[in-house]
Amino acid sequence: MTPAMFLFGIACAIIQNVESDKFACPKHVTGNSEGLVSIKCEYSQITKANMYTRKYFCKEGGRRGRCQNVIASTNGYKHPNYEDRVIIEDNTKEGAVIITYSDLRKTDEGAYIVGLGTDANGLKDVVTLTITEDSVIPNEAKLVYGQLRGAANFHCEFGDEYAKKRQYFCKTGKLGCQNIIDSTLAIDPAYYGRIILQADEKRPGSFTVKIIQLRMEDSGSYSCGVGNFGGDGETIEFDLRINEETDIPQGSRLLSTRLGGSISALCNYDSKKDYTLKFWCKLDGSVCTPLINTDGYVKDDFEGKLAIHDDPINGTMQVLMNQITKEDEGWYWCVVTDGKHDQTSTVQIKISEGSLEGLTGGQIINVKAGETIKIPCAYPCRFNTHQKYWCKLSGINCKEVISHVDDDERGLSVSCETRELVLTIETISQKDSGWYWCGVKKDGKYGKTIAVRVIVEEAIQDDPDIEAARDVPNSDTGRRANLPNEKISPTSTTVNNQSALVPAILSVCAAVLVACGVFFIIRLRRKKNSDLVSVGSYRTNISMTDLDNVIGKDNHAVTDTQETNVSHSKDGEKNKKKGSQENLEYTNFLIHHNGSPNEENTA
Repeated sequence: MTPAMFLFGIACAIIQNVESDKFACPKHVTGNSEGLVSIKCEYSQITKANMYTRKYFCKEGGRRGRCQNVIASTNGYKHPNYEDRVIIEDNTKEGAVIITYSDLRKTDEGAYIVGLGTDANGLKDVVTLTITEDSVIPNEAKLVYGQLRGAANFHCEFGDEYAKKRQYFCKTGKLGCQNIIDSTLAIDPAYYGRIILQADEKRPGSFTVKIIQLRMEDSGSYSCGVGNFGGDGETIEFDLRINEETDIPQGSRLLSTRLGGSISALCNYDSKKDYTLKFWCKLDGSVCTPLINTDGYVKDDFEGKLAIHDDPINGTMQVLMNQITKEDEGWYWCVVTDGKHDQTSTVQIKISEGSLEGLTGGQIINVKAGETIKIPCAYPCRFNTHQKYWCKLSGINCKEVISHVDDDERGLSVSCETRELVLTIETISQKDSGWYWCGVKKDGKYGKTIAVRVIVEEAIQDDPDIEAARDVPNSDTGRRANLPNEKISPTSTTVNNQSALVPAILSVCAAVLVACGVFFIIRLRRKKNSDLVSVGSYRTNISMTDLDNVIGKDNHAVTDTQETNVSHSKDGEKNKKKGSQENLEYTNFLIHHNGSPNEENTA
């Protein structure tokens, strides 16, 4: 499973948001005679007292909303007539009261109250119980209890036979069921950026609908189904209830910037909950692709563009994004989750026309190791009262640069002059490579940013032999002058400091001279004369007959360990063909040899 699929699976986890000042139960439940039903009601966890308050289950009396008699409570009370038939449980972790009612009878039909506190004062709701003799129990509307500005999931499970049919989710009203979203990705404008429909790959024909940033007007009855509503296929009914109160503020839902600019998205969440993962994803049809998360994951295409500043104490996650392109337009989700529960908010990014009005600076800087660089960051006067900073991006965090001076080590310094923030890095090294951000913040909230990539290249180290050669006086011909009593190896090369191309040229000449040398050796040795051989600016007074009669160690410029035997062998003429390697080495010696140690070079 890819990281994107894993994170999206978390984002689509079942929501059990119960933060409300109200108490919510299903409106209607149906059970078989002699069977059982389970009634689950949810209450607010914002008010901590709710977790420790008495919960009760009773039969509604003559007055609506008032108990005729209590059947069971979490204080340990249970009516004698229901001793073995009713169980009440309080799940304080989820904020839910669960009633299990068994051995159902026709006389059990009617209205019941589930609440906390007392009957007269406290949160409560009414449930209608129906008993049927039929073997098939009709599907009742499932209760979904959501928090204002929170999220809710709707799980729609159908058989494999519906795998190829249209999947839809609609809201029931006076005019029928208005389509909210379907598998063709037709979406009601009121839900843009707030809803997705995700097919279940493991169970064909089933799917999940998720709505985030819940509003009060989202309350009501919904249906999900396959095929067309009212026609062939099946449907599942939902009753969405939304809390009117929340202690979680809402950030801006629309962020506008210019091409190349930046945005800062503020995502609020409940600081009292232990969320284990937080991430930022981009909505694309039925998928929200994660771009960055607090576990250190950053999508490759967004490296250097994204950072997260998470503050669990205050319940805020700020997502910074810069180098905005046209492709970055669209809807994004901030998701915080503990694997079972999550809170999600939505943000829309739009590209506006015009030039940038924020921070300005370079984008890529190439520098050699050991050098000192200064990176400017210009900012307009409207940021004069903001805190300006430079930071180095490391994974998902951008750690601010701390100013310090040390004579013995490389230093970092930040100074502000004429509305320009300058980052100075002295004696830069490879570890300083990476992304640097210049940004502003005020009252703990991060604002505009720009990104600069610093690429540090290794400094070219000079060859000590070459440096030594450069210190030797040159002759009129541009060759290095031979020092008295200098011994020259047959494989050594003479450095011509007039051109860096000399070694390459000499190599080419060597190959050409090998061919020429073999030709002249065969021809000139017949003449047995002592012609002077001159190749370019290199000259030597060695007879061609010496190639036949002199072995390497008769050459006073060659040591015993540098012998190259090019004389005749017992094989006579046959050995000449096998001696091409020796000819090559000796010819190379001729090319690079400037005369015997006791001779002066001649022009």
